[in-house]
Amino acid sequence: MTDINSIDYLVNIPSIIVIAGTTSGVGKTTISLAVMHAFKTKKGLLVQPFKIGPDFIDPSYHKVVTGRESRTLDAWLMGEDGILSTVQNATEDVDIAVIEGVMGLFDGMSGKSDFASTAYVAKILNAPVILVVDAAKAARSIAAMISGYLNFDKGLKIMGIILNNVSGPKHARYLIEACKNS
Repeated sequence: MTDINSIDYLVNIPSIIVIAGTTSGVGKTTISLAVMHAFKTKKGLLVQPFKIGPDFIDPSYHKVVTGRESRTLDAWLMGEDGILSTVQNATEDVDIAVIEGVMGLFDGMSGKSDFASTAYVAKILNAPVILVVDAAKAARSIAAMISGYLNFDKGLKIMGIILNNVSGPKHARYLIEACKNS
């Protein structure tokens, strides 16, 4: 098993960001594409896209936005060494890697562990995570949900939260107030 903190693996890997969701269908792909587009067009960065798990549709959108082939990161097929070497090899000439997660953040091969989940891959790469939360039809309950995600696995670096499907300014105020007070 590879030491994930090994300088040999991490020295040539650029900035990485993982876009994860609380579940499937929260808007991971849309947010991932927006982030890739912003890095490329607003910041002028060369972006390497990745997708965790088997998927043939989302990577085609990644290529349209970034102009680069998206790479698959599948822990079950590749193992830790395969994930590390794939990321290192695919990012030699880029400024940032954007990794779109699969299903919910902790959803992997079983309910007993996070193996093959977005969280698992993020920890292999020691990469920060932005969590996409579907805020439709919710207010204060979102704060409880976010608190659970932030505290579930202390080995994971959740660096930001995106509240998706906010219905308007009033709903946004409720959500901000709930999150600030928890």
